[in-house]
Parts: sequence; C-alpha cells; structure tokens
Amino acid sequence: MANHFACIGIHANDKVAFGRVMDSLLEHTTVAGTTRDHELKVWSDTSGASYSFVFNHSHKAQCAIPSFRAESRLRVRATDFALHESCRLCDPLKAEMVDSEGHVLYPFATQLDDLALVRERIRPGMVLELAPCAFAESLQAWPDEAAYLTSRKPGKALRGSKLFIPNPASLLSKSSTPPPVEPRAYFAGQVEAADVRTNGVTGHQFQYALVRTYGGTYDVLAAADEATPQLRPGNIVRGTFWLVASVTAGLG
Repeated sequence: MANHFACIGIHANDKVAFGRVMDSLLEHTTVAGTTRDHELKVWSDTSGASYSFVFNHSHKAQCAIPSFRAESRLRVRATDFALHESCRLCDPLKAEMVDSEGHVLYPFATQLDDLALVRERIRPGMVLELAPCAFAESLQAWPDEAAYLTSRKPGKALRGSKLFIPNPASLLSKSSTPPPVEPRAYFAGQVEAADVRTNGVTGHQFQYALVRTYGGTYDVLAAADEATPQLRPGNIVRGTFWLVASVTAGLG
C-alpha cells in the first residue's frame, strides 16, 4: 500500500535509492524562511509533490517532511501541540475542526510541514486556515455511493460515506495509558477530482485525488501500483491516512 513517500515513489527502507533521491531534492530547494534557530528549505515540482527540510544554523539537517502543495483548505482552532517521540520539529498540531459558524465538529491532529517557522506564533484558540494533504496508508474504493451502500456485509453496520475518525489507534488501544496522539485519521469520502501525476525528480507516478469527507476536503496522495485502487471522480474511498498540512492564514 501507499506510504508517506507516495509522491516520491521510493520507499524509505531502500536506503541507497532513498539517499540518492534526498540528495537530488536538496539540490533544488529554495529557502522558505528562517528563525532564530532554524532555516526551512522546500523542494517542490509541477506535480505538487513537496518536501520540507529543516536545518540548524550550522547547516546540519534536523528534519525532513514529505508534503504536497494542497489545493484544499480547512478551518481549524488550534489547541496545543502533542509531543513526537523523537523529533520536536515533528510535534503534531492538536486542533479542533470548526464549521463556518465556529462550531466544533471534532478534535484531530496534523503534522505541519512549516512547523519550524510557525510554531512560536501559534497560540491556543487561534483560528487557522490549513492546506491539508493525506497520505494513504491503506485504501479501499467503490465506484460510487450506491456501490458503497450495497457493500455492507450481513450483520455488519455500514459506516457512512463521509466520516472522519481522528487518531484511530486510540479507539483500538486496550491499555489504561492513552496512546500517543498521532497525525493520523481513518476517513471515508467522495472523490471530486483525480489524476495520476509524475514526480519530476524520480520519474515515479503517484495518484492524486481531492476527497470530500466529514468536516472538509483533503488532497489525498496514494501509490500508483497494482495493489492500490485506481481513483476516479465519484468514487467513495475509505482508509487510514497520515495527515500533513501547512498554515496558510490566521497567524496575524
């Protein structure tokens, strides 16, 4: 199935190929901004694929985050940051999805590809606009809503065609200690647009889809291989996704 590197087309476990790709991307980055402690450099190409690299002022790479220049926008209210187990530059933003009238729909978390630049400017209660993308970790697809609705197995409750379950591991955990907050969601939604794109550096293809789910729309990235459904407008998709976003408005 697809992984967080679907836009690149090289799995991180292939260390030699992955290293070559990272070197090639770094050669074509542009500086997105600097802070007292860090510099953010970004690579992107015409496919929309993007990668953010965080350096300290000794020019040592601290973090690298796959992303995408998303077309969709979400309106959220920031609450806090969760702690990543090993990288402070990967701490997920905890937020509440809000509707146009400011009503809270549900809490969720997302990684920010521009965290190095915006973290110190984000305060609890701020209403932010995010450009979100969702990397498919598992994915199912049905031709349309009618096919989805008739797919229910006898004795099984049918999940809605537009649902969003944040941090699904927390629902499955039987431990008395809550699992870490992750920028991950299980959601279903309808494909509004879809195509296959090519990464200009690696030549690998990946699937892009604009998916409307409960609470908003996401730019979804998935592998273009035989194991992954081919997405088309009108499809209903359902799966588990890793969430990454950039802040586009609301910082003042």
